Amino acid sequence: MTRCRTFFALLFTILLAITPHASAKEVRIGVLSIRGPEDSVKYWQQVTDYLNANISEHHFVIVPQAYAIMEKAVADGQLDFVVANPAQYIQFEVKYGASRLATLISHAGHIASAYSGSVIFVKANRSDITKLADLRGKTIITASKTAFASWLVTRDELKRQGISSDELASVQFAGASADKVVMAVKNGEADAGAVRTYVLEQLANEGKIALSDFRIINQKHVEGFPFLLSSELYPDFAFARLKHTDKRLANEVAAHLLLMAHDSRDDRYPNPIGWAVPDNYESVRTLLQKWRLPPYENYGKVPLREAIRQHGVTLALAITSVVAVVLVVYLLLNIRQRRKRYRILQEAKQKLELIHTMIESTPDAVFIKDRQGRYVFVNPEAAYLLGQSIEDIIGKGIADFFSPEHAQAVETLDGSVMSSGESVTYEDQVAVDGETRYLLVTRGPMYDSEGDLDGMFSIARDVTDLKLLQKEFSEKVVELENALEKVQQLEGIIPICSYCKKIRNDEESWQQMEHYISDHSEARFSHGICPDCFEIEMDEIRKLRDDEP
Repeated sequence: MTRCRTFFALLFTILLAITPHASAKEVRIGVLSIRGPEDSVKYWQQVTDYLNANISEHHFVIVPQAYAIMEKAVADGQLDFVVANPAQYIQFEVKYGASRLATLISHAGHIASAYSGSVIFVKANRSDITKLADLRGKTIITASKTAFASWLVTRDELKRQGISSDELASVQFAGASADKVVMAVKNGEADAGAVRTYVLEQLANEGKIALSDFRIINQKHVEGFPFLLSSELYPDFAFARLKHTDKRLANEVAAHLLLMAHDSRDDRYPNPIGWAVPDNYESVRTLLQKWRLPPYENYGKVPLREAIRQHGVTLALAITSVVAVVLVVYLLLNIRQRRKRYRILQEAKQKLELIHTMIESTPDAVFIKDRQGRYVFVNPEAAYLLGQSIEDIIGKGIADFFSPEHAQAVETLDGSVMSSGESVTYEDQVAVDGETRYLLVTRGPMYDSEGDLDGMFSIARDVTDLKLLQKEFSEKVVELENALEKVQQLEGIIPICSYCKKIRNDEESWQQMEHYISDHSEARFSHGICPDCFEIEMDEIRKLRDDEP
């Protein structure tokens, strides 16, 4: 039955793609299925409806994917964009060059957040489980081994509390549907369950459960976060562009996603989707490195591997250039083999010229320092960032080009990298020609042929344009939100008393008409008496006066 539903959901998506938009170019958005393929299509359809309404020359379709299937589809170039959980996004970024465009704002009723975590829960009547330590020897059920929030974050939270997954009686995996996890706990099929944040609230809003039926274990309260929570918080799902996807289309999609309204509900989309400027996913990367999960299975074994994955071509060119320079120096000193030296020197010179040409064309700034912190190699982009010629940079240190405070901070970071033997990636900013430029910098150690520390490298990429675009999008969103806050209007059917003319409000209490209108609009009232009412009141006064003895 499940396979049939999946087949018809996919068939429905394909028919929608080819029937009304036969002349438009199809753009495939792969989404990670959480509550099953059928629910995924229903949930994410609002995104493609919105994009199709605003980008007419393309037709966007939803393609629900299981975790392993989505990676194969990305590797084979079958998708143009993906909506992936934080761990899967990091994997796509490192292995396939994906880049995030926006971070999901999840809704459950009228509350929303761009962050997510794990919720660990039991039935409300389970008095024997009140804290995480009570889960020892108990059964816990969650979605799948690859589910980021519901299992990876849960496992990390258990470890923080000194509990190994081996101490549990068993860990059951219910598959892609988070609903099955909740129902298994409700029906007593497992002692405890773990799902991503906002799932319980969504099921409660849909009338499938009552929150009072469950009790949250290790409950945390984070200011500004509206959902039930048992763990640390991480950025929510990422909407990402794949490496082969047209950049202009990606920019247009990103701009529209950030303007997508998500503050109202209707029968078709009871849980509206919103998007925020892409968050920093380094906390997710750190968690994957800590547990040595893909793509960091060998994290820490080879210090330069992460830097090679991120800047493979540039780093290879820099290292090859250094090797070529060392080779040239060696040949110049070896006067006993003059003829052989000349031939090898000519070959090395040609290779070095080719390498230099390639390095000069790269948009990344490449620096190499010796153990004393002196520059031994920089490319033209690096010289431009420092505002000096290459000749004036070689042999000097960072203190010769930056303020003492900035130089001290970089030297401290260099010392940490060289002592730990691990690469680091971070954002920095420098002033170039009087303008502030934002850089994504990777620093790492370098070793000689004997395996001894010989110096360090740094590679900097200018991401100023992306930062400015993010800022512009954020300002536009704030402007729209501020404008919406000022709009008030009366609409719909107003329940009014036929006798006293009072109005029933949303709290089922009765208000004077002028109070109700003031609360729901910008109108204000002043009081007086019309001529007809004046005559009626005066008649009453005259009657009372005539009746007096």
